[in-house]
Amino acid sequence: MSTLSTVPPISRGAESLALLLLVGGLIGVIFPVTKIAQAAGVPPLPWAFSMMLGAGVILAGLARFKRQAMPLTGRYLRYFAVSGLLSMALPNVVLFFVMPWLGAGLSAVVYTLPPILTLLMAVAVRIETPDRGRVAGILLGFVGALMIVGPRGSLPSPDLAGWMALAFVMPLSVAAGNVYRTMAWPPGGQPVALAAGTMLGGAGWVLLALLGTGAVAELPALGLAPGLALLQIAVTALTYVLYFRLQVVAGPVYLSQIGYVATSVGLGTGTLLFGERYSPWVWGGAAVIVLGVLLVSFGRRFAR
Repeated sequence: MSTLSTVPPISRGAESLALLLLVGGLIGVIFPVTKIAQAAGVPPLPWAFSMMLGAGVILAGLARFKRQAMPLTGRYLRYFAVSGLLSMALPNVVLFFVMPWLGAGLSAVVYTLPPILTLLMAVAVRIETPDRGRVAGILLGFVGALMIVGPRGSLPSPDLAGWMALAFVMPLSVAAGNVYRTMAWPPGGQPVALAAGTMLGGAGWVLLALLGTGAVAELPALGLAPGLALLQIAVTALTYVLYFRLQVVAGPVYLSQIGYVATSVGLGTGTLLFGERYSPWVWGGAAVIVLGVLLVSFGRRFAR
């Protein structure tokens, strides 16, 4: 298994920052596009499958054009299967199921948590050693999460607590994917090829869900929003080319900070486009989580 020592050194330069803002912004666009598609009647699983399969095909074509090999050896197939499940299939399917209940903004709020959870997992596998500031950041992050789901009246309806709890599966899965991709990055693996394999791996998991639930019959519903489906595929392909480049130049914890860029976009579009309203507990909880993330990220040093 590869470790962080096989990944190029962390950079905090202009490229990392630009990639962070671009990837976070593009992921934030997914929330309103998904909500609009669901309002048009497109079911969650076909939407997720079309997004991953279409983007995976585009990325595979780009990898071939760039002459980036995508070997189908056991190591690579395992990487594609695990990273596809953790980074693509699970978080996106959960997102599409909770979105109709939580809206674009609340669904986006949980994306502030991956930096904290990524650090916890990195510590568990001994690729990161936390100091007291980062421990404080972890605790603040959980306080922020409790502020969102805990107090009565913090959510638009008490009935949404279960859906909000399910939404926290997304940052857990994303964080696990961040650490796994770094540790298992195949020697000589190229970002576009690995992004393509991850996307196609995610599509494979969603296809199994489609077959297992009988939702294959819902695939024609994509015709209810063909333009949005194509837009989502294009945005996703571009996002994950940049996403894997950011993984290479900045490492998993820096990468995971795309969450609060995406959250800002999600909350903004939820408020401006859909008229969603959030209680002071939600805004306060989001602010506390961001403060925790800043403490986690400040002065970060990876063992190499």
